[in-house]
Amino acid sequence: MNRPAAFTPDEQALAEAVRGYCHAKCTEAVQRAPGVQFPTRFWTGLAELGIFAMAMPAEEGGAGDIVAASLELGRAAAPGPVAATFFAAHALPEDRVGGLVAGTELVSLGTPPLMPWAAIADVQIEWTGDRAWLVRCVGAVEPVETLGNEPWARISVEREQPLERVTAAADLFHLALAGYAVGAGRRVLDTAVEHARTREQFGRTIGSFQAVAHPLVNASLELEAAEKLSILAARAIGESHTDGAGLAAAARLSASQATMNAAFVSHQTLGAIGYSVEGPIGHITQRIRQITLSTDAESELGQRVLAAFSAEKVEQ
Repeated sequence: MNRPAAFTPDEQALAEAVRGYCHAKCTEAVQRAPGVQFPTRFWTGLAELGIFAMAMPAEEGGAGDIVAASLELGRAAAPGPVAATFFAAHALPEDRVGGLVAGTELVSLGTPPLMPWAAIADVQIEWTGDRAWLVRCVGAVEPVETLGNEPWARISVEREQPLERVTAAADLFHLALAGYAVGAGRRVLDTAVEHARTREQFGRTIGSFQAVAHPLVNASLELEAAEKLSILAARAIGESHTDGAGLAAAARLSASQATMNAAFVSHQTLGAIGYSVEGPIGHITQRIRQITLSTDAESELGQRVLAAFSAEKVEQ
């Protein structure tokens, strides 16, 4: 594909709107709220911007909009099942999606019995490979604490309805997670860079030492590359290009690796304060670790990318 790896003016405008909303409403208290005390007001306000409705098949919002919005949500460390809601908005029948896109319901998306957000979710979707089902809980819900402060739970389910458009919904899920991961990685890296500019050791700011500066620069370049790949993948999805699904999986894989490295480098730069409960990045890097360990493993994503691009079609 020969496309510019940059957001369009409309996508930039959407990103600015989400950034402004998060700056006003995604406070430290919202970011750090315990999962079972979900900040409903923030979530419904986000939905009122039309963010989640963009993923509905009948809507005009494109994959690029989803990447742009997700990047800003990651930068704000916004809580909630962001990528799962995009998946559900695209895959569920229209008569079952209203509460999700309005922000009045939450979705749990995964493979039972251990499901993310299941402790407080109103809608449950079982997703395995290329198939997904709308399911309902049967029996007790067993809450499970997680590193990223997400209210997971062990549940038993009964399948109610197979879902259509699963492959397309999965592409949007991967793009949303890629965007969120890049945004979260930039947030922690920016904090580390600012610390390196002001923190002094041995009579110099620590950012003047190559051993500190070079890893920060490398992490920034990796995040930039992951963002560009996410945009290219969104363009491919929007144009129904045959490489779209492979690029979406590659974007998520690239973003996950880049943001994990950014988190590692940021913790090295900040030292002990980075790990403290009241520190500026600890709650964000825990969420980064959580989203990079989502329902499908890294190896499965890698296999999808290899399957998409290993067989070159060259006419002799």
